[in-house]
Amino acid sequence: MRQEMKETIERENQISLSEMSEDIVSEAAELLTEPWLTETIIANAANLGIAGERKLILTIYLVGTSRMLEKPLAAIVQGPSSSGKSHLIEKVGKLFPPETVIHATQMTPQALYYMLPGELSHRFVIAGERSLASDSGQVEATRALREMLSAGYLSKLTPVKTAEGVMETQRIEQRGPIAYVESTTSSNVFDEDANRCVMLQTDERPEQTLKILKSIADNHNSRTSSDDRDRIISVHHAIQRLLAPYEISIPFASQLTEMIPSDRVEMRRAFPQLLGMIQASCLLHQKQRSIDESGRLQATQEDYQIARTLLQEPMTRSFGRGYSEGAVRCYERLQVSFGFEEFTTLEASRKDKFSRRAVTGWLKELETAGMVNQVEVGRGRTPSKWQLVRQELEADELFAENSILPSVSAVFGANEDQAELAA
Repeated sequence: MRQEMKETIERENQISLSEMSEDIVSEAAELLTEPWLTETIIANAANLGIAGERKLILTIYLVGTSRMLEKPLAAIVQGPSSSGKSHLIEKVGKLFPPETVIHATQMTPQALYYMLPGELSHRFVIAGERSLASDSGQVEATRALREMLSAGYLSKLTPVKTAEGVMETQRIEQRGPIAYVESTTSSNVFDEDANRCVMLQTDERPEQTLKILKSIADNHNSRTSSDDRDRIISVHHAIQRLLAPYEISIPFASQLTEMIPSDRVEMRRAFPQLLGMIQASCLLHQKQRSIDESGRLQATQEDYQIARTLLQEPMTRSFGRGYSEGAVRCYERLQVSFGFEEFTTLEASRKDKFSRRAVTGWLKELETAGMVNQVEVGRGRTPSKWQLVRQELEADELFAENSILPSVSAVFGANEDQAELAA
């Protein structure tokens, strides 16, 4: 981070903290020193009305925290309609101070270029639902976003007419970088966008639906008062304002490069995402981390444990070595309902009790994995026909996790931390 920007952030934070009550700031400062900080974040999000989704809560929180890094993180949350994507992102977003967040339920292709100078720098951009346009439609629609996520700034030459009526070329520049999150119901996100983001998924299981229903009921029973919720939000605003921007060193980064597969070119973008999540965890836990002789925070085994817990499933899926939980459960239900008989997308949707779009996405994922064949392509109102592929292995063996991220014990030569986040 540029020294000028670092000083600006610290100055803005101090001004905002001076306007907050002392007991709120004191509570926030104490929480930053507690070893169970991440559990508190998850519990506080639950008090705001988020049911379950523990990993998703913490992942998005760390994505937002990463805005202070030189290379922030970006994420896309996928899931069927009504699975709670937007609700979860909205509630986690409330835990960040308003001056650090930009809410954009919709962005035009050129919108980022014309923000006020500096308005995007080290901000957490919370976007709305991604358009379901085809890949060709997304190329231009998200071009500026891709450039901002990759380069951390935008630059464009555009012709303008002067007051004298003469055309001249003007350069428009916009400084970042930004942390970013959006949601989508689509299982197929434009590759150039997906490669720049951590691809996350909501839990669509009936058990999760029950948790959501209980959470809604509890909210109506007023278990957590509006005053309690306001205090939770204020404490987290203070937490974020108390965080100082640091450069972060990862002493074990070289060990990771020797243990992570390099046979896929996509790893060139995935590996920085892993390092970014480690850095975000270290930044959040800065009151519990040491500083080296160069003034850099030192990431620890605990930061890798958190990053691995949050990223091993999405990264394994992205590299074709794993499957989304929704696709796995869809496959199991299709086995029970149809065996190896042919079935249509409509029949699968009715049996699976999910939207046709969600089931189609899972079927496409299973087809890519060689688990399902598309027997007949749908035309007009006639749905596609599918058939499960006979496999020699049982379902639990077929979908066994084959993580691309090395274990904590492999990296550090220590026992695995048994206190991993519960799913």
